Amino acid sequence: PQMKYRDRAAERREKQGGGAAEPPEPKRRKFGGTPATPGDTEGPPLGCRMLQAMGWKEGSGLGRRRAEVTAGTAG
Repeated sequence: PQMKYRDRAAERREKQGGGAAEPPEPKRRKFGGTPATPGDTEGPPLGCRMLQAMGWKEGSGLGRRRAEVTAGTAG
């Protein structure tokens, strides 16, 4: 005798009356809106927004004394 598949999830949905539930709200981004695409002039890149959220200001350096690295990377 071969066992027949029993769709318990479908049974549970019928029993609880949840067929077409509303989709959950999209997660909010921590560091700003939509992700920027390359060549987009919408705003600063994600890394810059993250640093600004942590208190960094343009022209100041990184590190403990805020003087270690002041020039950006050339690429």
